[in-house]
Amino acid sequence: MDLKYDVYWNGKRVDRHIRKFIDNICESTLEAAWSFNRAHRTTFQDTTCVIEEKVTWALFKKNTGLNCTTSTINDRFIKHLKLTNNLLPTLEIMKERRYDLYGDVKCRMCLEENEDDDHIIYCQQLRDKWLVVANNTRYKCDQMLKDLLSQEKYLQLNQEDTQQLLLWNRKFFVHTTDSNQELPIPHAQLMIKNFFPKEKYREIKLIVKSEKATLTITTLLLEIFVNEFYRIIWQPRCNLITEWERIKGIKKQDLRKKIPAHQHITYERTPTQQIDGATYDLKGRKILKHSE
Repeated sequence: MDLKYDVYWNGKRVDRHIRKFIDNICESTLEAAWSFNRAHRTTFQDTTCVIEEKVTWALFKKNTGLNCTTSTINDRFIKHLKLTNNLLPTLEIMKERRYDLYGDVKCRMCLEENEDDDHIIYCQQLRDKWLVVANNTRYKCDQMLKDLLSQEKYLQLNQEDTQQLLLWNRKFFVHTTDSNQELPIPHAQLMIKNFFPKEKYREIKLIVKSEKATLTITTLLLEIFVNEFYRIIWQPRCNLITEWERIKGIKKQDLRKKIPAHQHITYERTPTQQIDGATYDLKGRKILKHSE
């Protein structure tokens, strides 16, 4: 039986259209959560010895909020999913969507290589910025730890353990002999996907001797790192792309515009060849510039 009822908030009736909108938002959030789980089931199975999945899910739940019904929480949730699913709109992603607009454009930082998720980590022009991300994360986490230590009911450590905890944070992004020296900072390839290294989780757990405190600290550290990445690296990079799009005459309505399927150019890593000053795809079709 389909029951119809009215909902009141502070004595005022909640309009059915608003209720329907909220229901749709909550349903979409649940669908996204299930989609996330399916896509990363094998990822967690294959990397359980490398990442501490409890931190990933704790940050996931924090980013969704209670019902994910505000624009701020929704934006934060979308960013989280894009990072974890390698769906940041890098130039390689944009080429796959609209190669007719983006062509063979290279990374706007180094101007030499294709820009994908890995290149953002390894780009030589971004190494100094990654160091800034690490230093900012270290500083803000130091303040966070001191705040937690001041709350004696939450975290109680003797002086020796307190010093070990602060030292753990300050050495978090220091390269060791067995780390990948090509990375600008250790663990970047994991943390950029909202994954926390299991070895670092074990280290701090031995210090604080509390599962709850360990999970809280590592989740906050990962959140700070991701926020610093967006602020120091991703947002300035987006500003460069926006300026490049302006120079090329690419507008938002161009990106929203759907092109016929027969005109869509499937992007490949080496998709073009130069013939008589013109650009052709591998099937011999001339690729028109946006201005043409």
